[in-house]
Parts: sequence; C-alpha cells; structure tokens
Amino acid sequence: MAKVLITGGTGLVGMALSELLTSSGIEVNHLSRRLTGDEVYPTYLWDLAAGTIDPKAFEGVDRIVHLAGAPISDEKWTAERKQEILDSRIKSASLLQSKCEELNIKLKQFISASAIGWYPLILSEDVHSEASEIGTGFLADVCKEWEEAADRFEGIADKIVKLRIGLVLTKNAGALTQISRPIRFYLGAGLGSGKQYMSWIHLSDVARIFEHTIQQNLSGVYNAVGPEPTNNQEFMQTLADVMDKPILLPNAPEFVIRLLFGPAAELVLRGVPLSSKKIRDTGFEFLYPTLNSSLFDIYWSKHI
Repeated sequence: MAKVLITGGTGLVGMALSELLTSSGIEVNHLSRRLTGDEVYPTYLWDLAAGTIDPKAFEGVDRIVHLAGAPISDEKWTAERKQEILDSRIKSASLLQSKCEELNIKLKQFISASAIGWYPLILSEDVHSEASEIGTGFLADVCKEWEEAADRFEGIADKIVKLRIGLVLTKNAGALTQISRPIRFYLGAGLGSGKQYMSWIHLSDVARIFEHTIQQNLSGVYNAVGPEPTNNQEFMQTLADVMDKPILLPNAPEFVIRLLFGPAAELVLRGVPLSSKKIRDTGFEFLYPTLNSSLFDIYWSKHI
C-alpha cells in the first residue's frame, strides 16, 4: 500500500487530496508547523527556521507531495513578503531533501506543486504548453527556483512530478470568494482589457490530477488547468450568469487595479491561454471540463 507524506496538507488542495487518497486506500501523513489536537490525519512537526523534521513522519512513506507555500496574492508584495513566498517553497523543499538524505529515504515519487506564474504575463492568443519558455518577473523567478528545488530530488526519488496549478475554483475559500463578491452586490465588472486569460481548475480536478500522477506513477511537468481557455471577460460574464446576477458596470481601468494591487496587478491584468493536453494524454479525464460546469457545481450542486 502506498503511503504519502504531504506538506501543506491542511490547505485547500492538501485537504481535498488527503480525502481523495485515503478514500482510495492510500495512507497519508501531514507535516505541520504546529499541533492543535484536532488533526484529521497523522501529523508531525517540522520547523523551517530550526531545520528540523520529526523523523517519524517518513516511516513507511514512498512518496512526498510538496504543497507548502505562503499564498501569492493575500498580501502586498513587500520585500519581506516576497522573501516569505520564496522561502516557504524553496527552503522547505531543501529541508525535505536534506532530511531524506540524512535518513537515507528512497522515494518512488517526489511530487511538487508549481504554478502558472511560470508563463509570460502578457496578452496573447497563443496557447502555451509545458514546453513553452518561462516568463520574466517575480512569479516566474519563484516558479523557476521552485521547480529546480524539486529537481534536486533526482537522487532520492525514482520520478519527479511538477504540477503548474492554475486558479483553483471552490466556493468557500480561495480566490473565487474574492472574485465573486462584487458580482454578488451588483458591482461585477471585467478587469482592464478583459482579454487576459484566466487558467482555472475545479478543486476536485486539481486533487484528482495529483492522485492521477500517483496512481499512474508519472514523471515530468504538467499543467493543472482546465481544458477550456477563458479570458477575463468571459470568466466574469459566465460567473455572473451562473450566480444569476447581471454585469452592469464597465470594465475596471488598469490604472485603478495597479493602484490597488501594486506589482501584483500583473496577475490579474495579464495572462496567456494554457494547454492541458499533456495530462489528458496520460488518460486523465476532467470531471469539470468547462468553466460553466465547474461554476454550476460550486454554486448549485447540493453537495457543496
């Protein structure tokens, strides 16, 4: 039976993945910075500053899923916040690597989250695949170091997987909560030109992609995005339609968004369409292949 150690296991994707794996008969351990006594899964302490991990966390583990990382868009990008975003990903991966080497841990897979921040933040209709060149700027730099940290597990893990995750859609947490709020109060509008692409994926599907890479013992880089490229204008209109709310206002001007978000404004003003063909070619099938089906499930299905 497979046994997986997950960092960031109590996060949005981590909990969905943990539930999915255990329902498939796969054991799950979590690493956490603190114990509350309310843990759902066996949880072990790690301390990035002190460079320590409870060695019991690795017992019987044949795969590590590295999801830990400070949220990208929750706070302004001060110099301190940028460093935290970087360290929470790269230093944590380096700590895992050093402990695996120290304890002589051998893995079947090391599976690391990455992000679509890898790709150029531009306006373009050209569909980008995993083979596309990296963009420039802070997010691209973070993704580059993030994926290089995963590659350093080459001597530890038989296979390495890097999943470039898009905008994760779910109702009660994550970015969709913020995006939908203005629409709920009849203040919804497109952002900037509205031509920038938003690479989204339903929470269930991103968890299923992680599980799929484990069940199929995959290696390589994959885009974890939905198969339907959607620009901002289409995204906002589809969201409003599903929520049964009108879009009454003109698009928010770029200068206003830049005043509100600072350098992080590029996240919402620029974006290219991304392909999910590579993961689909491995046999993965999306439960929610269209934006409409994803949003309808989130807002209208009884199980949400």
